[in-house]
Amino acid sequence: MASPGGYIQAALEQNPNAEGDAGAVSSNLFYLPGTSIDMNANPTMLDTLDELRGGFYASPNSGVAEYAPAGQLDSRCYPSIMGLLLSAACGGCVTTPGDGIITDPDAEVVPVGAFRHVFSLRTTEIPQTFQMVYAPPAGGFWKSQGVGIDEVAVKANAGSWDQSSKLVGLVHKPLADPALTPSYETPGPWRTGQCVLAWLSGSARTEDFDWSLKNSLVTEHQFGVASLFPDSIIYDAALPVLGGSIPKRWLDAVDYEALTAGTTFAAKMKLTHAEDAATGYKHQLWVEMPACQYQAAKPDAITNERRNKASFDWEARYDTATSKWFTITLVNATPAYATYA
Repeated sequence: MASPGGYIQAALEQNPNAEGDAGAVSSNLFYLPGTSIDMNANPTMLDTLDELRGGFYASPNSGVAEYAPAGQLDSRCYPSIMGLLLSAACGGCVTTPGDGIITDPDAEVVPVGAFRHVFSLRTTEIPQTFQMVYAPPAGGFWKSQGVGIDEVAVKANAGSWDQSSKLVGLVHKPLADPALTPSYETPGPWRTGQCVLAWLSGSARTEDFDWSLKNSLVTEHQFGVASLFPDSIIYDAALPVLGGSIPKRWLDAVDYEALTAGTTFAAKMKLTHAEDAATGYKHQLWVEMPACQYQAAKPDAITNERRNKASFDWEARYDTATSKWFTITLVNATPAYATYA
């Protein structure tokens, strides 16, 4: 009997798997309660319209010349799933089991049963990749491998925190029913009101806030295997960008002067879940930036209104005093994100 669809299964890869590769895939499997998965092989057809072939006509194409898999994964932000996505987006994750001794970024002790995950950036050219097997509720099964996160963007929407990940991959193909039985984490998503934001002192009242990590990934042929699919995925930009926007209820001199003066300031976003990762300790996520900096401002047009709003684009920059760029820490009930045989 065919298994039902309507799921997305994901697991990290030890190394990017091109077509025909059978590299190690983590035994830690995660089912993502996505709201949308839109992955496409993006075939480029081999067209011969420009060839002189003894007449004036449009010649049929010769089929697919190459593929360039890419797409997007949207979901709400769940405590366990965010760890998987951040592992892929950042490239590294150091997990430490709670023992009643280690602490979180707020210097609170992490108890037994909770796990602290600190995400780190890769300095090599090859990103962390993962595989996905997924299907719509009616069936029709697909597999993508060698998938990297080009950008993960997080914002509040309709009462919850949502994420949208832009993906690029090495392979995207249909497959036979894998007969999977989905299982999902118990906690719900983080609510909008479960966020506490520490920002520039004296800043105008915040209307909204979003953040993203941009990697600028590309896929290409390194000619290691004969395939119409790419066999290499790399970072195309010199540095990733952790940044976002923060709309303000009015244009305040404090914010504008910080922009024009190039002022840096310590900023921190913290999400605290209503449910426990371990007894008496909540699932929590921190994004800490010791040298946050405004990069641009978009004031609203001046009109005959009570106030005129403004939105500021910001980025995390390196802080010479603390020798830190930014730190993303997650404490949840997930023991590991990658285990390879």
